[in-house]
Amino acid sequence: MTRSTMFRHTSRALLALTVVATLAMGTTACEPTRAPNKSHPVLLIHGWGLGADTDCGSTFDRMITQMKAEGFTGPFIRMGFYSGDTNCDMSLRDWGPVEDGSHFSVLSQAFSKYVYATYTSKGKTVDVVGYSMGGNVVRGAVEGAQAGQAGFSAPIDVQDAVTFGAPMNGAAWYSSFCLWGMCSSMKPGADDVNWLQKVGNPQGLHGTEWTAFGSDADAVTPVDSALKIDVPANRKVHLTDVPHTGDTNYMGRPDVVTRADKALAEANS
Repeated sequence: MTRSTMFRHTSRALLALTVVATLAMGTTACEPTRAPNKSHPVLLIHGWGLGADTDCGSTFDRMITQMKAEGFTGPFIRMGFYSGDTNCDMSLRDWGPVEDGSHFSVLSQAFSKYVYATYTSKGKTVDVVGYSMGGNVVRGAVEGAQAGQAGFSAPIDVQDAVTFGAPMNGAAWYSSFCLWGMCSSMKPGADDVNWLQKVGNPQGLHGTEWTAFGSDADAVTPVDSALKIDVPANRKVHLTDVPHTGDTNYMGRPDVVTRADKALAEANS
């Protein structure tokens, strides 16, 4: 091979590498950043209660008021599932065989069907807030729909999801004494919990960003369980002094709600 021929081959190789590198840069550097969005419907689902009569208003209205003040336009849908629920905007009982003692996986199936029929099938994206077991319901709905599991809808379009004190790897040790019904589906090692953990980061139709909140002061959900989801560290919010229940719980703390609002509105926050 002559020196000129070698030079031509070398030049072509370098040119090819340059083109490949440029194309690779173009697919990332030129990719548009998702604009902040505070106009999606926000679905808020409560957790397990000792009595089958949760008040969706007292659970979520303080948070909704703050979200509106911080620029969210809604609509805000407070979701219930107990026969005695009050001040809820809809009930999952209308979307599946949900009873007061149903395991949370059954609620997940009904949730997926509601979201798909009401929003996804009409081209609408939603954001979701799941409190306590409600976080398990949301994660299970996205997971089951993504995988096409029996009883679930087609994949649902949940863009951002926030979980507050969700027992994603089981509730506190004393839940082991729950022998039946909804409570038993949340104890460590329960079938529902093991199923939930099969997928570390379930994704909705166009991708889902999860932000999980847990607290050392949460006596219902151990912080390690609340943060047991495969997401970047900045979207695992480890708090120290927020209780699970009471006026200063997750939804009652303005600083926590502001952090949740950022996660719901912005990408990779």
